[in-house]
Amino acid sequence: NGLPTGPNMVAAGAESMDISKNNFIDNRSGPIETISSLFNSLNLKQFSRAYSYFESPQTFPGAFDAYAAGYANTDSISATFGTPQSEGAAGSTYYKVPVGMKATTTSNTTQTFVGCYTLRLAQPGIQTAPPFHPLSIVSGAFKQVDNSADINSLLPTACQ
Repeated sequence: NGLPTGPNMVAAGAESMDISKNNFIDNRSGPIETISSLFNSLNLKQFSRAYSYFESPQTFPGAFDAYAAGYANTDSISATFGTPQSEGAAGSTYYKVPVGMKATTTSNTTQTFVGCYTLRLAQPGIQTAPPFHPLSIVSGAFKQVDNSADINSLLPTACQ
């Protein structure tokens, strides 16, 4: 039926989310939705919202001012997702999500990156006191690749 089931839940259908400047997404219901929401906030230049998708932003990605400045010349980001992998550990579910992204700068140049985000969700049922901690990004590692690279062929090994 396309609905997530079992311990390795990954929401269906998120690959086609519109992350452009013409839309607003703030959805942490799954790993692809969370990363799509991050990219959408960057496309909208909503850097404070983008920063909120990280579990410990001072640790990763680092200080807010430097983070925001790093995207100041980014006009738009588009993304291609690989298949997320999940595993449970001590009351949390961790997701590894392979991502390919193309960033267009305000000077109309394109940069292509491939890498992996790791996300964590503390099981909602054991979060008994506020504040609630939603699915969030704990780390990411990306490398720049040639703009002509076949992103789809790089995604299967992006989280290794």
